[in-house]
Amino acid sequence: MPSDNESLSGPKTAMIVVDMQNAFLNDEGSMNKGGMDITELKKTVLPVSNLIIACRSADVPIIFTRYVLRADYKDAGLRLVRRSKFKEINSLVMGTWDSELDPRMDQRLEDYVLDKTRYSSFYNTSLEVILRGLGVDTLIICGVTTEICVESTIRDAYFRDFKILVPRDAVAAMDIDRHEGTLATIEYGFGSVTTSAKLINDLLSIAARS
Repeated sequence: MPSDNESLSGPKTAMIVVDMQNAFLNDEGSMNKGGMDITELKKTVLPVSNLIIACRSADVPIIFTRYVLRADYKDAGLRLVRRSKFKEINSLVMGTWDSELDPRMDQRLEDYVLDKTRYSSFYNTSLEVILRGLGVDTLIICGVTTEICVESTIRDAYFRDFKILVPRDAVAAMDIDRHEGTLATIEYGFGSVTTSAKLINDLLSIAARS
C-alpha cells in the first residue's frame, strides 16, 4: 500500500496509461494473431477504464502512450531481431487499427497521447517535458505489460524523482509469474503497489473537495 510519501496529491498527480492498444487487448490484434496469450491483458480493461473515469472527476491529467512503429520497422531496433514475425503481420504499425488505443479507453481531446518506439514511455518522447509543465510529482502508472513497458516506464519515472503508484489489477503480463515478480520488485525499490479500488476512492475524495 502507498507510504506516507507516495500518496495521491490532487493537482500534483497525473496518470500514465501504457499501451492500452488494440494490438494487446483485442483478439483480432497482432499479439493474439502472433501466438501470444492475451487473456490476462484483457482483464485490465475494466479497472483502467474505471481509473480513467475517476481521474477525470478529480481533474487528474491522463497521458496515453502507444507503441507505434513504421511499416518498414526501420525504427524497431532489436524488436525486429527478437520479434521478427510481427513485422510480417504489421504489428503496431502507425496508422493502423492495430496501433490505435482500445476505444474503451475513451481518449478525449484534453488527454495527451504519446507515441513511442521503445519500451519506456520516457525514451525519445516529450513525456518528461509534459509532466514538468503540469507540475506533477506523483504518477499513477497502469497498462500493459507489467514487466516490459510498464516496468521500463516506472524505472525511468523513478530515476526522474517522480513518486509512483501502481494499481496491481490495472497492470498485467501474459505470464502471471512475471507479473507478480515485477510487482514485488516495484514495491521493493521503485514505488507503491495498491489497487484500482483504493485509488478510485482517493480520487473521488479529491473530486469531492474541489
